[in-house]
Amino acid sequence: MLMKRFRVQALICAVVFLATTASYVAIYWIRARNPVLELLANLELKTLDMRFKLRGPKPPGPAVVIVAIDQKSEDVLGRWPFPRSYFAQALDYLGECGARAAVFDATFPQPDQNSALESLRQVRAERDKLAARGIRSAEFDRRLKELEAAADNDRQFAQAIERFQNVVLGWFVLPPSETGAQDPKRVEAFFNYLSFQAYPQIINYRGQSEVWEGLGLSPNLAEFAQGAKNFGYFNVFPDPDGTVRRVPAVMRYKGSFYPSLDVAGALAYANLPLDQVRVVFNPNGVERIDFGNVTIPTDPGGFVQIDFMGPAGIFPTYSLADVVRRQLPPAAFKHKLVLIGPTATGIGDMVVTPFQQMAYPGVEVHANFIDNILNDRFVKYGIREDIINLCLIALFCLGAGTLISAVRPVRATLILLVFLAGFFWLTYILFAHYRLWIAAFLPTAALGVNYGGIISYRFIFEEREKRKLRGAFTQYVPSALISQLMQHPELLRLGGEEKELTALFSDIRGFTTISEGLSPTALVELLNEYLSEMTGIIFNHWGTLDKYIGDAIMAFWGAPLPQEDHALRACRGALEMLKALAALRARWAAEGRPPIEIGVGINTGTMLVGNMGSADRFNYTVMGDNVNLASRLEGTNKTFGTRLIISENTYQAVQSEMLVRELDLIRVKGKLKPVKIYELVGTLAEREQHRDRLERFHQGLESYRQGKWATALDAFECLGHDYPNDAPSRIFARRCQDYLLAPPEGVWDGVYVMKTK
Repeated sequence: MLMKRFRVQALICAVVFLATTASYVAIYWIRARNPVLELLANLELKTLDMRFKLRGPKPPGPAVVIVAIDQKSEDVLGRWPFPRSYFAQALDYLGECGARAAVFDATFPQPDQNSALESLRQVRAERDKLAARGIRSAEFDRRLKELEAAADNDRQFAQAIERFQNVVLGWFVLPPSETGAQDPKRVEAFFNYLSFQAYPQIINYRGQSEVWEGLGLSPNLAEFAQGAKNFGYFNVFPDPDGTVRRVPAVMRYKGSFYPSLDVAGALAYANLPLDQVRVVFNPNGVERIDFGNVTIPTDPGGFVQIDFMGPAGIFPTYSLADVVRRQLPPAAFKHKLVLIGPTATGIGDMVVTPFQQMAYPGVEVHANFIDNILNDRFVKYGIREDIINLCLIALFCLGAGTLISAVRPVRATLILLVFLAGFFWLTYILFAHYRLWIAAFLPTAALGVNYGGIISYRFIFEEREKRKLRGAFTQYVPSALISQLMQHPELLRLGGEEKELTALFSDIRGFTTISEGLSPTALVELLNEYLSEMTGIIFNHWGTLDKYIGDAIMAFWGAPLPQEDHALRACRGALEMLKALAALRARWAAEGRPPIEIGVGINTGTMLVGNMGSADRFNYTVMGDNVNLASRLEGTNKTFGTRLIISENTYQAVQSEMLVRELDLIRVKGKLKPVKIYELVGTLAEREQHRDRLERFHQGLESYRQGKWATALDAFECLGHDYPNDAPSRIFARRCQDYLLAPPEGVWDGVYVMKTK
């Protein structure tokens, strides 16, 4: 049965392992396209968010600062979109401050629109009228050129880009539904510059389709692109649950692969040429991006997990208005990468991140990724982490499952909690200190399902076993003892086991004669009443009923539940049986039913206990010489005229609480070794009322043992005269008379040989 349970629990572990592993592989490869897998993937992502929050904010590197197009900028510079001249002024000031790179998280697809251009058109119209009349003024032409230069914001911005010399412009990949809204000529003009900024080194690409591919773009004006150092798309994609945790570091457009704004910005800051970047593919998709000496880990689609430094505002942020008005110290931008992007409500794209559920500016997402690249710190989630995840799933399903199945439910729960605490600590340490993202939900779910499956099976299995056990033992042991066995089933060992126990046999004297004087119905009623009363007493003293043998009762103490005081319990139960029988005799006499008398024998010693019988039918019983001795002692009561005899082993166990009379040293039939036997009289509390009789009997017994037959005879006859109901005194007096007439042959050793069982 135990092997069957182990096999079933091992099967549960294996099934959970295979199912969890299959789910993990499916999530990794299928990318959560199935609703169930998507739910599992989202739960895993939530555990990543929790790790960010537990880790807390970390200080970013010193390289990145943000110039925000914020509410203050709108209040000072006017309603968005601002004239491009402000960006020109900002770039000039940043250049003067010694900023190393300027990166725009914005795109400029249309010419600037402002009122100065309309005034310029009117002045030009006046000039054309004067020219038609043949009037020409050099001063008028000079002022017109100055007005043209001041009014052309796009030209100012383009010239500022050229002066700064290290500007990265952002562009936006459009969904297919919006590609038709773009001016094809402007798209083509921008693409003529963009195409030269594609990744030049694409390694092992064999047409893998995992990489995100764009079908349209929102361009920058060609005059801006002409002076820019590089370009990068700034699309941000949330995960299925709406939280941004990763960004694409590579995308495909018209057959070429292009860098994101973050990669392009980091290149500009590090002053690395684009050919120092390699996009490495493997059969599954993108494997990594080699950025100089830095390796950017990606998933097969080219996405990179961002190590967010903290909530919004963790990077130094300045208002564009303050930059334009030159109200910030140059040290704020010296040797910095300046990321320029919108943060004001209604202008910038606000996203959800692990640290912040709303109002997290998209420009700060790029700041985090650029900081990750420049400081070579990424959340790592690749093949190594996959192997760790599978090993953890195997450990939780097979290792922990086997351990859980081998112990009791309470200990199994403690093991579960220890495993979970250790695992959560491990996942946190690996993430917080080494930025390793190992799966937390699936291994935890595997352990939980494993635990639940095993415990549920054990509950069903053990409840069934308990019902069988209760049904089997309810006839043998008291209900309180059965309850303890239910709580500690390991105490019950199926099959034989040697233990020190105490056995009790009782039998009705002259039952055959009694049965002849009663009808079958009356006999059954009498016997049932007697057996019910005696069995109840045995149960009250936590004894185990072995069987009924006709009118005889066989019981034992010390199994299946261990009892250190099993001999004492048996003796107390036997004394109560005699008292209960006296009450039954009185009631039966009043009812006209015949009285009965019983004999009880008790022995303590090593016995074989367990379920004995066949595989289909068995009995929980005890066997062995010590059991047989208890049965012989019960029969010995007939020889001595007593009702309750115990062995020397039992006496040694109960002498501190029970009052006994040493009866004799006998050799039972079939045994060579003599046995000292005692009559159980009562408890030590009753010593005084029995003192005279017991002490005088003991004196007579001593003379008897010494072969002083006359002295012993005198002692026993006097005792019999004073205590007419003391049967042992009469028995020993008769025995002394016999020995006076015919002394025992050989050397007298005081042993009486029993002729019957």
